[in-house]
Amino acid sequence: MVPRIKLSHTAVLVWVLVAVFYAQISVAQDDFLAKDFNDDECGKRLAQREGLVKGGYPTRPGDWPWHVALYQRGVNSAGFEYACGGSIVHKFLVLTAAHCVTYAASRRKIPTEDLLLKLGRFNLSNEVEEHAEEFNVIETVVHVGFRPTTFENDIAILRVEVPIIFNDFIQPACLWKRDDGFVLPNVQDQTGTVVGWGLTDGNVHGSVLNEARMPVVDSLTCLASDRAFFGQLLYAKAYCAGFKNGTGVCNGDSGGGMYFQFQNRWYLKGLVSFSNTISTTGICNLKEYIGFTDASQYIDWLYENTPNSGIDDPILGHPNIRLINQGNCGRNKQVYGYAEERKPVFNQYPWMVAIRHPFVDSEYVPCNGVLLNRNYILTTTCVDLQDEISVTLGDYDTSKTKDCATVDGQEACRSASQTVSVGQLFRKDNLILARLTIPAVIGRRDHIEAICLPVTPEQRNRLYNKYIMTGWKESGTDARILQRAVLDTIDLNTCRAEFQAYEYASEASKQMDERTICARNLEDPTRSPRCNDYQPGSAIQAIEKKSNRYLLYGLQTDIGYCSKPEQYIAISKYLQWILDNIRG
Repeated sequence: MVPRIKLSHTAVLVWVLVAVFYAQISVAQDDFLAKDFNDDECGKRLAQREGLVKGGYPTRPGDWPWHVALYQRGVNSAGFEYACGGSIVHKFLVLTAAHCVTYAASRRKIPTEDLLLKLGRFNLSNEVEEHAEEFNVIETVVHVGFRPTTFENDIAILRVEVPIIFNDFIQPACLWKRDDGFVLPNVQDQTGTVVGWGLTDGNVHGSVLNEARMPVVDSLTCLASDRAFFGQLLYAKAYCAGFKNGTGVCNGDSGGGMYFQFQNRWYLKGLVSFSNTISTTGICNLKEYIGFTDASQYIDWLYENTPNSGIDDPILGHPNIRLINQGNCGRNKQVYGYAEERKPVFNQYPWMVAIRHPFVDSEYVPCNGVLLNRNYILTTTCVDLQDEISVTLGDYDTSKTKDCATVDGQEACRSASQTVSVGQLFRKDNLILARLTIPAVIGRRDHIEAICLPVTPEQRNRLYNKYIMTGWKESGTDARILQRAVLDTIDLNTCRAEFQAYEYASEASKQMDERTICARNLEDPTRSPRCNDYQPGSAIQAIEKKSNRYLLYGLQTDIGYCSKPEQYIAISKYLQWILDNIRG
């Protein structure tokens, strides 16, 4: 049963935001992750339409394939009774309200053997529905900050024993947060949909799934409607919705989701949490607004409690793997096999970033780097980390405000670059992971995209004979324009021997190991200076044939000035550290 609490059993629809993999992310780790939080695999109605929420409207089988029925074992019987709703968000996870899986007015969890999930259900009175499946719960994760008296952090994760097999009647809802650059709109005053089997107009549980549409209202309006009630409950991670006209969610709807449709997909915004009651009956008062937990603020918490799908590999099984290699990362705009030297540099490497102190010459790039996702860049220790640092994204010619170039005989121009400052910095050896203070506009400008990282064992262990280097140079007439070169790699033993023979080489450079990649940067007799003096942080990458994407393999640590090989930090050796420090 839903806990008997003075305030009601209706539980805030917690719409948990998640960075989802975007459509057609074909980098090979998808094969291992089974597309766990993937916007290409969620929030779609697949069932053919065959032609309560109190005061709501009946739905049809398959309309809400992510909504589940949570059953609790009866106190006085061995059987299970319907208690709450929930939402499928992952092949192992269902989200619901914390008060649905704890004892009344308590944080003590109901034993998992006393919980049962029924998926694909439509008519609860029909126990032999064709598409219904039952799942045992093996773990309940209640938010550590859950307060049963105030419904603060009223959210819980239910983990099932075996992976959920998705079909037309069982699907995951999309999580609210997307990391591919598409920004979900503010939903204040917008109308969302709530579904459930809660009390109907006759104050009995509905047998068929019902839906009700209701708007999200601002906090001030909600507080003004009943300050004594909502003043105790409406905290920063909750929101209100409803019409106050008898249409809403009621006892038994707790834990269910509130959904909004964008781009033909349904996104989970919240979980039903609390509402006022009619004092004489203890039944929800639908002449008042309903309270929901705002799950958009629980992304990291959900990520931290997401299983790694049984992957033993420390990289592919890492909970933060979904924060890299998103969307169009590393996209090669030419067919695979097309000679790199024949490609235009303009718009071909949109992950390259220019790093400088804000008061230096804006045309000079002292330090290169690459964009990992909308929040992070990778670079080397080529700027003073104690000083303020700015990062320019999507630049090509640093001497121009708007970049234009001749491509295939026609002039092509693109939008202005984006300049942001750096907030948090992480360092390991000579590698720097930096968080941007403002997200990169990935997905909204085709000249700002992220690079892919080599995450599968095959990608990490592969050695290439040649790498594609990109970056801005230190000097010369071409130093203001992003440049490219194809470099030959040098065997590590040969490279080490050259450095040991070099009079001015540091001891550290002489003791290089597998964390270093060496390549030969040749002179150009037609250039002044003759040496292609690429600045530190320049990237070396290779195109993977399977995905036709660029994978980052190294970042330059110094300038060899053609007198000795260039050294690059081998990114594949630092993937664990990157994933340990990156956040959503």
